[in-house]
Amino acid sequence: MRIFNSGDGSMGSAKLLLSAVLAMSFFVTGCAQKGDGEKAAEAKVVQARSPALSLFALNVGNSQQTDGSVFPTTLFVPTDKLIASVSTKGQAVSVPVTAKLIAMANGQVVGEVSKSITTSIDATSNFEFSKQAPAWAIGRYLVEVSIDGKKAGQQEIEVVQALPAGA
Repeated sequence: MRIFNSGDGSMGSAKLLLSAVLAMSFFVTGCAQKGDGEKAAEAKVVQARSPALSLFALNVGNSQQTDGSVFPTTLFVPTDKLIASVSTKGQAVSVPVTAKLIAMANGQVVGEVSKSITTSIDATSNFEFSKQAPAWAIGRYLVEVSIDGKKAGQQEIEVVQALPAGA
């Protein structure tokens, strides 16, 4: 490479090459010095481009299976566990998902569990409600799921004194 002008136009090529090398060094230095604010902004851009997290299925059960799912049922006895199994589709970075248990007799929220979901694949998260002391009250309840503050789905269940034969 010649640095001096010999009249054949190579000086323009040398300046172009030097400019490209300088620009690349500034780019590499800038990338290496990214702050937390820039990283957070990049994460938001990636999240904005990703499909939104959405509810695929809501099942309520009283025990978790080995694969993490619950066997869905709508009838429970007062001593049962109440587990909302929330299956989602899409990608998420720290998206809040909340499951509420609402007594239908008076509209009172008797249980609420929240989790922050980060996933790049379809996922299932279980939300176990803490039992009211000493047991769940007999009656109908609504399990309501919200994703990022927006209602995504609901399921009615009932707590009965005893399960019917065959249930």
